[in-house]
Amino acid sequence: MDELPSLLQSHQPLAVRKGAAELILGLTNDASSLLLITGNKELINSLWDALGDKDRKLSVTSSQILVNITSHSVQALTAQDTVPRVLQILQHANTVHLYNSMAMILNNISRSPEEADIFTTVLTLADCQMFVKLVSRHQEQGYLAAVLGNIAVTPVGREHLSHESVFPEIISFLTMPGNIIVRRNTARLLRNLSFDTKTHTALVEYLPQIVYPLVGGEEIDEEDMDKLPIDLQYLPEDKCREPDLQTRTYLSDTLFQMGGTYSVREKYRDENYYELLKNYDQWEEDDDARERIQNTIYLIVQNDGEVDLRKDGDVPEGVEEAEEVVIVKRDESEKTSSENMGS
Repeated sequence: MDELPSLLQSHQPLAVRKGAAELILGLTNDASSLLLITGNKELINSLWDALGDKDRKLSVTSSQILVNITSHSVQALTAQDTVPRVLQILQHANTVHLYNSMAMILNNISRSPEEADIFTTVLTLADCQMFVKLVSRHQEQGYLAAVLGNIAVTPVGREHLSHESVFPEIISFLTMPGNIIVRRNTARLLRNLSFDTKTHTALVEYLPQIVYPLVGGEEIDEEDMDKLPIDLQYLPEDKCREPDLQTRTYLSDTLFQMGGTYSVREKYRDENYYELLKNYDQWEEDDDARERIQNTIYLIVQNDGEVDLRKDGDVPEGVEEAEEVVIVKRDESEKTSSENMGS
């Protein structure tokens, strides 16, 4: 193990460096070997240096090793040291082949609320703006959306994400075609924001966009239709709802949490959201998802003096714990993730 850092040095023949990187990547699948790797600071520094190698296969393999290290041990790559390095890579167009691995690394080191809190100490609003631009340009597979969802559990993260220069574009990700990771993590981001009542004022301005993925093309009486927001009126008959169950669940949770604010409940009633949510409830086949949207409907139809946000005791008490870890397999470019990051 002590010889591996020297095998990655630039003076070594390319075949030697690539072989060493492939060997190390294979070792990251073994817990005992991974422990030795993470304890070797010289090796980790050599891997970072190898990201800048002219040979793209070598640089990508090195980045995949770093992904696997962070999937098991964030102590080996702390946010204070890692985030600045990753941000520098993401800011350069000639390193686009590394964007996806860098996004996975950031996701892995911001998974838990505790990690996310540390993560945001070195993250600026400009960094969040860059993440949003990269997601909107499809320049990585969507794991930066997961990062945004992770930091939404922190006060600093919520401040950045609800900023007027960021939030409107984030909302647009809810309908991004062909990328379930982005849509799901955007919905998860909104749910995490909604646990803080201070964000409800910002969220309610985009209520039609939040509800849109749950809306189908059912026929609605003209009188009821006219009460709806313009963006939700007279949708085509073939309008499809969001196909991902987890995304729909996150959105239902968001609507319920927002309904804890009186002005939001008033908006639900004044703009006839009951009609849309009722249709979604009747369409939804999953029992848990139906119960979640029914909680929101309950807020709308009950008198405010009778509203209890702890209905049935099923309301989440706070943001979720770590939900996804990204791992890269040896000799494969395919990225695998845990169950909640499925595509």
